[in-house]
Amino acid sequence: MATEKSKLQRLEEAGILERRHFSDVEMKMLDNITDEEIDVLIRLRKKMGAAPEGKEKIRPNIIV
Repeated sequence: MATEKSKLQRLEEAGILERRHFSDVEMKMLDNITDEEIDVLIRLRKKMGAAPEGKEKIRPNIIV
């Protein structure tokens, strides 16, 4: 039986955010995001492509 990934793990694996850029308080805010919203963010990342090297901190934060 596979273990379910956390919202944070899913977002990190999709290249949407990096834990090191956010505080613990900000990370706890992920609890307010639904699984459906996480799916949308992942689909948007795929459409937009990877953030340019060194700019991962600023893209796609307009969406998040």
